[in-house]
Amino acid sequence: MTVPVKVLVVDDHPLARRGVASLLAEAFPSLELREAGTTSEAITTAAGFQPNLVVLDLRMPDPPGPGATCAALKQRNRHGYIVILTAFAEMSLIRQCLSAGADGVLLKDAEPDDLVRRLRHLAAGTREIDPRVAQSLAVDMMSALRGEKQQVILSPREREVLDLLAEGCSNKQIAGRLFVAETTVKGYVASLLDKLGVDSRLQAVVRAAQRGLI
Repeated sequence: MTVPVKVLVVDDHPLARRGVASLLAEAFPSLELREAGTTSEAITTAAGFQPNLVVLDLRMPDPPGPGATCAALKQRNRHGYIVILTAFAEMSLIRQCLSAGADGVLLKDAEPDDLVRRLRHLAAGTREIDPRVAQSLAVDMMSALRGEKQQVILSPREREVLDLLAEGCSNKQIAGRLFVAETTVKGYVASLLDKLGVDSRLQAVVRAAQRGLI
């Protein structure tokens, strides 16, 4: 008899949880699934359920924040693995999670077959980090060792959003130009602010110009 793989999916959007659940069903034919829509629910569920794997969305709306959430999940489920699944490579938040015990980072725009393969590896205890995230981490580490400013690595879509920010476009206008949802644009803007180390859209444009990104 096959022992089921126990997985907890943590995301505040029901539709996103459903999509992750379909990937997990493909990855693990024998699957025992639980879902949580808040971090507090996730921490409570993990304590009783003791999942082999927690799939955690990076940006949950309720406290205590991603790093502290990872730490709390590890404390209550010491033998389980945590993977961050996110649409945006917000490196400061990702570093917080890895420091707090997360075992992997996957990006939502990866190919489904690749996500399935990596989820299987994570459940088996192998750490998995999307190559794009790993590249950013490596560049940051090398820059720190050399005493250099951290290099900013932007995805093609982030560059498009940055160019439109420089034109003075609002989130709604950017969404219309790129044919994406406004909430998606907000995510890209948040990622840009994080990578550039600034607090506002104007500061982002100025910092990007200083670094030769626009």
